[in-house]
Amino acid sequence: MFSRRLFLQMTAAAGGLAITGCQEDLPIKAAARQISKIGIQTYTLREIFKLDPLATLKMIKAAGYDYVELNNRNFADLPPAELRAMIDDLGLYAPSTHISLDMIQGDLSGLIETCKTLGVKYAVVPYIDDNQRGYDDWKSHAAAMNRAGKILKDNNIHLAYHNHQFEFEDLGGGTTAMDVLFGDCLPENLDFQLDIFWTALADVDIEALLRAHPGRFKLCHVKDMNGKLDQYRHASYEEISANLMVNVGEGVIPFERYFSLNNISGMEYFIAEHDNPRKPFAQAIKTSYEAMKAMRF
Repeated sequence: MFSRRLFLQMTAAAGGLAITGCQEDLPIKAAARQISKIGIQTYTLREIFKLDPLATLKMIKAAGYDYVELNNRNFADLPPAELRAMIDDLGLYAPSTHISLDMIQGDLSGLIETCKTLGVKYAVVPYIDDNQRGYDDWKSHAAAMNRAGKILKDNNIHLAYHNHQFEFEDLGGGTTAMDVLFGDCLPENLDFQLDIFWTALADVDIEALLRAHPGRFKLCHVKDMNGKLDQYRHASYEEISANLMVNVGEGVIPFERYFSLNNISGMEYFIAEHDNPRKPFAQAIKTSYEAMKAMRF
C-alpha cells in the first residue's frame, strides 16, 4: 500500500475537487498558475548523452523542454565551451548543474570558471556516499557547503543541495542530516533542490517541510511513483528506479499541491527526471513534459 501520508494527501486533493463540483451555485475559480519553463536533468538520458550529446540535446528540445540541468559527467567528457555552444544553438539553456562534493572542498576557481562558461546559476551537490553519512560527517559537509556557498555567491553562483531519502533518517536524538544542513548553513550560502520522489519515499510531510523552511527550496526534481511504497522503502536503488519510479503523470504524487506553495517555498526551477526510464527515451521524456505542462495550481 502507499504511505498513509501520501494516501491522505491524495484523498484530500480528490475530496476538494468533489466538493467544488457539487456546489454548482458557487462561483468556481480556476487555477491560474502553471510551470512557465520546464527543464530536464540530463542524468535521465545518460546512456545516450555520453554517446551523442548533440543528438540527445536535440531530442530534449523536440520533446518541448526549455532548459537542461547538467551534471558533471557532461562537461568531464566535453569541453564546457563546446557544450555551451550546442545548448545555445538549439535554443536551450542550462541554469543549473550537479557537481560532486569534492568539487567544493578545495579550490573553487575551476568550478566557478566552468559555471560561468556554461551560464550556470546553481551548482548542486546531489549525493553523499554512504560511508560519509554519520552525524560528524554531516557537520563537516555543512561547514564545507557554508564556506563554498559564500565564495560562489560572491561570484554570482548559488550552491544548493539535492536530497534523497537518507537525509531524513534519524542520526541520533531525533536529528536528521537535513536538520544539520538547515541549521548550520546560512540561507544566503545554501539553497536546496527538493527531490519530490525521494522525499515522498521517506514519508516526509512535504507541505510541512516547505512551510518550515520558507524561501530555501529554489529547485525541484519532478518524478513520479506508482507501486507499493512500503515494499520499496528499504529496497535497492536499482529496484526502486526500475519498478517504483515512473514518468511524471503515470503515478500518484500530488505535485500540484506542493507547487501551490511556491510563494512560500521559493521554487523557481522545475526539472523532470527519471533515473531509469523505459525505452523509447523520446516518448518517456515527452510523457513527463506533457504532464508537467498540464499542471495547474
